[in-house]
Amino acid sequence: MLERLWHKNQAILRSIISNILLDPSGVDDVLQEAFRKLLQSKIHFSTQEETYNYIRKVVLNTGIDHYRCHRRRNARFTNCADENLPSSSPYVPNPLTLLMEKERAEVQNSILEEVRKTLKELPPEQREAIDITFNRNHQKIKDLCKEKGIPYSTIRSRMTAGIDRIRRRLKAKGIYRTVEKAS
Repeated sequence: MLERLWHKNQAILRSIISNILLDPSGVDDVLQEAFRKLLQSKIHFSTQEETYNYIRKVVLNTGIDHYRCHRRRNARFTNCADENLPSSSPYVPNPLTLLMEKERAEVQNSILEEVRKTLKELPPEQREAIDITFNRNHQKIKDLCKEKGIPYSTIRSRMTAGIDRIRRRLKAKGIYRTVEKAS
C-alpha cells in the first residue's frame, strides 16, 4: 500500500518539497531520503488515509530538515564572508510558512464558495433573514424587523433554520465538523 500511495501522490509530494526548498535541484534528493525513511519505519496503517497522512508528514519534515540544513550552511558562509556588511534583506519568508498560508487560503476559499452556493439554494425567507442579520450596517436588528414588517422572533427562527441548513450541507460535504464531547 505504501509504494502504491507513494507513486499515486508523487506529484503532490514533489510540489510540497519544491515549495519548501524554493529550489528544484534538491527535490529528488529529499524525496529519496523521505522514501528511505518510510521504508525504514516499518509502520503499518489500517487505512489509505492514515498511510497518506504519514507519508505526507515524513516528506514535509524531511523537506524542512533539508531546508534548515542548507540555511545553516549558507548562514555560515555568509557570516564568514560578510561579517562587517549589513544584510541585504532583513526578512526572508520561511517556505513552510508560505506553504501553510497558501493551503489555508485555498481551504478558506473553497469553504466560502460552498457557503455561497448553499446560500443561493436557501428559501428566500431564510436568505433574507440571514441577510438582515449579517448585513445590517450597524443598525439594530429590531429596527430592521420593524422596517421590513417581520417579527423579530420570525427573523431569528428563519436565520437559525438557514444556518442549520448550511451546516448540514457542509457536514454532508465533509467540510464542517463538530467537536465531539468526550463522555
